[in-house]
Amino acid sequence: MIPLWQGLAAMVRLGLIHFWRQALPNNEGLLPLLQQEAEALLETPELKSLDAKALFGRLDKHVHHAQQETDDSADFSHDPLFALISDYDLSLNDALLLALLGEAERSHVVTLAIHQLQSPTSATHPMGHLIESWLQSLTSSSHTDFSVLSGLQHPLVTHGFVRVFGNGPAPLKQWATSPECWAVLTQSLPLWPGTTQLEPLQSERKLGLDLLPHKVQNQLAAMVERFQQPGTSALVLRGLPLSGRRLLTLAIADRLGLNAIAVDDTHWQENALIRHIAPYGDWLPVLTPAIGPGETYRPVLPDAFCKTPRKLIIHMGTDGAIECPGAMEWTLPLPNRPQRQTLWEHFLGDTQLAERASMALLSGPSIQVLAQRAQSLAAQQSEPVHHRHLVHARLQHGAEQLKRLAQPDTRAIPRDAIVLPPLVESELEQLVARTEQRESLWPGLGATLTQTQTTGVRALFVGESGTGKTLAANFIATRLGSPLYRVDLASVMNKYIGESEKNLSAVLDRAAANDVVLLFDEADSLFGRRTDGKETGERFANMLTHFLLTRLEHHPGIVVLTSNNRERIDAAFTRRLDFIIEFPLPGFEARQQLWQSHLGQRGPGEEVYALLASYCDFTGGQLRNVVLTAATCAENGPITTDHLLTGLQAEYRKLGRNLPNKLLQIKYLKEQNNVISQTLIDEQADE
Repeated sequence: MIPLWQGLAAMVRLGLIHFWRQALPNNEGLLPLLQQEAEALLETPELKSLDAKALFGRLDKHVHHAQQETDDSADFSHDPLFALISDYDLSLNDALLLALLGEAERSHVVTLAIHQLQSPTSATHPMGHLIESWLQSLTSSSHTDFSVLSGLQHPLVTHGFVRVFGNGPAPLKQWATSPECWAVLTQSLPLWPGTTQLEPLQSERKLGLDLLPHKVQNQLAAMVERFQQPGTSALVLRGLPLSGRRLLTLAIADRLGLNAIAVDDTHWQENALIRHIAPYGDWLPVLTPAIGPGETYRPVLPDAFCKTPRKLIIHMGTDGAIECPGAMEWTLPLPNRPQRQTLWEHFLGDTQLAERASMALLSGPSIQVLAQRAQSLAAQQSEPVHHRHLVHARLQHGAEQLKRLAQPDTRAIPRDAIVLPPLVESELEQLVARTEQRESLWPGLGATLTQTQTTGVRALFVGESGTGKTLAANFIATRLGSPLYRVDLASVMNKYIGESEKNLSAVLDRAAANDVVLLFDEADSLFGRRTDGKETGERFANMLTHFLLTRLEHHPGIVVLTSNNRERIDAAFTRRLDFIIEFPLPGFEARQQLWQSHLGQRGPGEEVYALLASYCDFTGGQLRNVVLTAATCAENGPITTDHLLTGLQAEYRKLGRNLPNKLLQIKYLKEQNNVISQTLIDEQADE
């Protein structure tokens, strides 16, 4: 049994020979070539012995089986052309029309014959009058169901398989199909142009489904069964980047016996042919539309009446709605902590490191990528994998997308590098503890509380500039082993309506996917109090504030806001914050510690620090400027009181204030480190 398309293609050639002999003188060059091609297509001696009329009758029976879905149709159960005939209830003439147009694209001999039959016109494709006459010559009656007058309403035309073009009257219009369309129907096109085969990443090939959450693995069979139901048109898979949507899609396609292909959304929406041809290529189209907050996606669906299943998978993020009749939605969760720990241990082979790494809310594919990067970093340094390698790998993970809207802060801040009042230190420790327990906190708590269960932690750091708010955010990230990204408000804010929300949504989604600490420094501009909205700009600012309220409330990661004044932050935000930590101006003891921690071994000694702490009320940020100016004056040598006075005077001038007279006393204090500092300088020079 040869494929149906081969029989039709042979019939096209035999039909052209038959028509030629009726209309034109015999051609000893072209007709034998058509005969040779027809015999090659028919393959068997029994079929080769058939003339045009006999082959027409046999093909008519096959088409009838397709229309009626009789038992004999099982012989062509995997034949795409047979399925097309069945789906659109095509007649044999319809099938021959499509075969003629397709073979005109495939065979130069067929093309030459058509050109000769239409001579002297220069048309390169069959015209309506030729098609009608040719089909008429193949039937035993004087009537054919094809008419050039009704051509534009032909099902092959209305569904995009065939196009009719030209400016003349209907008989002179040309008919054509695309080479790709015919290639699909002849099972010779593995991939539609402009699409890409969806394949697992190289790193995902070994474990595959084991990278997905156990919940997803357990419900996969039921999901596929529901997706196969006639009333289900599409499956919407929502999730963050690298959440496993690709792996799940591939698993579904495998169970359906289809090949998942990624199709550009614009191409899908505007090109009817790809929508209708996909089932005949055994393709499962996968769309990934860019939908922002408040937007609705309306995919164009293929014909629902066809017998061949037409399924569609749509990958979406957390934002946007979808209007799609018959669509089912599924949001991919993250693996729970025991599964994450198992995955880390599988890739790293270190139980303790896996336990610590599993605190990060990451997907299975992300864990695999990070583990491999950490191993690569460790191998470059000829070391076993350490926690710092994981931290560095996480900083690189997804950085390309995050850096568009946020800037990484790579500083690792140990405890001794930050000076904190006891109350602030205690509150920061509570913040760290809450974050470390954000998954395990909920079991056993009351039903009301568990209804608002979230892994997100939101904190506001309030204090004057230079009091250590940003440094404290770095300290939190260092303690958690998480990257810190500072949101770049200049990149996020956009004058066009809705674009700022899209940018914020993108940075929050990417931050959630990588479980980074997100810092909104000087957050007043984004999280400020709402107004009565009388002006247009105020109304849009209020809309942005409302959007942020909703997104932050459901954000699964750690967000830190900083502000100089909590009163500037909208009250609705403060009600939703888990922590509000006040960073006071440093007192005497804190200032003394700050001078010591900034000057280190090059400083003039404790007596000087005590005097500075007594009479200089600078914040940590201002104090830093003083020390940098003094260190510049010292030229890598010991920092003397004269150098410090230079720095103090410069900083007071910046503030528009006079240097307190009592600070001049430091010139008369004994500089304890002036002698021993020279030894330190010599050692550094040797290095």
